[in-house]
Amino acid sequence: MSENKTAKKARLVLAIVVAFLVVASLIFYLSTQKQAPTGAVTTAKPFHKQILYIIVNDEGTRINMYKTGVFDIAVVTPARWPDVNNTKVGSFYLHLVRRPDKPQLTIQYIGLNPMKEPLNIPEVRQALAYATPYDVILKQVFGGLYTRLYTIIPKGMLGYTEFGINKYEYDMNKAQQIISSLKAKGFDPSKYVITITYNEGNTARQQIATLLQQSWSQLGFKVTVESYSWPKYLDLTDHFEHQVMLLGWIPDYMDPDDYLMPFVWGGAEFKDLEYHANVPPANVGNYLSSVNMTIETEKYIVVVGEKGTGAKYTGPTNKPIITVGYVVDWDTTNSNWQNPVNMVTLGTGGLKDVALSALCKVAQRILEENVREAVIQAAVIYFNRQSTLLIIGQQITGENYGSWVHDMYYPLATFARYDLVWEDPNAPVADTGVQNIQNNPETMVIGDIGWPDTFDPAKSYESFGWEIFWQVYGKLVTTWKEDTEPIPELSVAWAFSKDLTDLYFVVRGNVKAYDPWNNKTYPISAVDALFSAWRAVRLNLPGGPQWMIDSYIDVNASSVLTENELDSIAKSQGLVTMYKGKSAEIHSLNELLSFFGYKGPTSGVVKFKLRAPYVPILQIFVTGVGSVIPMQYALGNQYQAALADSNNGRNPSAWAKYVGVGENDATFKLLSTKPVSTGPYYVADYKEDSYILLKYNPYYWNTTLWQQLYGFKP
Repeated sequence: MSENKTAKKARLVLAIVVAFLVVASLIFYLSTQKQAPTGAVTTAKPFHKQILYIIVNDEGTRINMYKTGVFDIAVVTPARWPDVNNTKVGSFYLHLVRRPDKPQLTIQYIGLNPMKEPLNIPEVRQALAYATPYDVILKQVFGGLYTRLYTIIPKGMLGYTEFGINKYEYDMNKAQQIISSLKAKGFDPSKYVITITYNEGNTARQQIATLLQQSWSQLGFKVTVESYSWPKYLDLTDHFEHQVMLLGWIPDYMDPDDYLMPFVWGGAEFKDLEYHANVPPANVGNYLSSVNMTIETEKYIVVVGEKGTGAKYTGPTNKPIITVGYVVDWDTTNSNWQNPVNMVTLGTGGLKDVALSALCKVAQRILEENVREAVIQAAVIYFNRQSTLLIIGQQITGENYGSWVHDMYYPLATFARYDLVWEDPNAPVADTGVQNIQNNPETMVIGDIGWPDTFDPAKSYESFGWEIFWQVYGKLVTTWKEDTEPIPELSVAWAFSKDLTDLYFVVRGNVKAYDPWNNKTYPISAVDALFSAWRAVRLNLPGGPQWMIDSYIDVNASSVLTENELDSIAKSQGLVTMYKGKSAEIHSLNELLSFFGYKGPTSGVVKFKLRAPYVPILQIFVTGVGSVIPMQYALGNQYQAALADSNNGRNPSAWAKYVGVGENDATFKLLSTKPVSTGPYYVADYKEDSYILLKYNPYYWNTTLWQQLYGFKP
């Protein structure tokens, strides 16, 4: 990642976490696949023809409207859940229940800087880990909204494991025993000051700091607490000038790499990296010249060392062996280590570690899911044992909906699609106060707070905007309900070049974008898919999510191909792909489409040129910035000229003549206020800070789904 874009990422995500804590976790308005218990439900399933978001920032008013059936779902602060849960609404009731058994992906943690004394001593970090009152923090500070977590990869994510890790729980006796053993070697804790820092105004972190100060002082250290303004706090943590800091993490996309690289990565870069699976113990020396790390995981033993030959392996042999060999780029690595920047040149854990870095980096390029999982687990297990990051807890799911709502589900990193949710035909009917609209079984009404940044996927980088995009835009790939694996949406298949530096998407045919402002449609092709990603990077809007594309894809070196061209590449060079946990080598377009089980029309191929092998790139296309917009709508009268200048998308850099940089660009001014639709709904009307009305898209490519679920045909 480039320094500027990654630093921006860190600040944006940390800022989101601060907002999350300040408003006391106001995000619990999604739902779950489990149906709320109700009375008898008829077999008819009304289709949600429209979605109405009503903005009511006063909580008392919002709750009263919820209780009278105006809302099907409403934002309710966790402190009020006990008052609202089970409220009768006609013959139904409101269902607001916390689900510790269904964790989400947000985590809270304590960062110990191993570059500062006395935290450079592993035993000191372990003692502090045992002296941390985790359960008290979870109960008193987070109000039961978090469940205990022991590793950097949370439950629900590939690579999560409790195998071979240290499960730190509060145990003051054990902590004092560790310090006593250090004292016997001449260590004197009274000579050290440990300073806990947090951002001022954050009462939750202030409470955590006070609890840690009280507990850690019992080990003989002088423990102080300091708070700083947010910019100063970021500056301290960015440059590892802190001793102990308190922060949280909300992943940008659902892949373990969005935890490994920001936190675990040891700052090393490599000239060469390779892995081999199922290596006989006697053959380890065929791939490694030395063994620098051996980690046993759930199903494999992972052996890491310098690439070469001659290593003597004497470790365990009770499981299949994976070798990871590396050649270090010492110039870049030493530069990263000299003045490290948090999440940019070194992970938050602060461990300058070559073998650990190799695990993080090689995990980015492994297609075989079982092998990748083992390598990630190896990094997680080793990182856990270093105790530089003490994980406090993982956010849990909160179910919040009227009991007349069915099939609600709770994705880990996306949002519920309301065309997949239905209501009892006898659901309460109430006036909403917006355009004479009633909340009836064919209308999903959500009582919300705040407002989207814009309606442009190239700019919005917050949950409200991304939820709207989830309803109105299609993406090349998506996820189904609570599943976490990417599946085709506006693409029908994908494949990588064998060196994993080219990513090809075969684009679905017969897809139309709907422009409700002019009642027009536009055909969607591979050109639109490339233009959408290219445009986000080109605009480079302040605070936007474009780094997620630009960090991994050279959009100007990407291009549009024909199906025949992809077929020729597959036949001459071969391609590799993975889907539904399986990977394969592909040698023709027909073979690729068959692997994905697709028979139907296509509309070109988009080739994304990766800056380096990066298998998690698929998850980025699932996010809001992956939304596909019609190039013709965005450029208007300039569309044909732009298409010709780019040679139908073969030279996307030519589009720079038609799309500018920043918020003065005409395409941004258009899409930020007048979004179009390639998804199940479109924005029909809105009034800022008042309401957003979505209606079903009559040109949606997958209306067959609605016929199957509801018997509804537009």
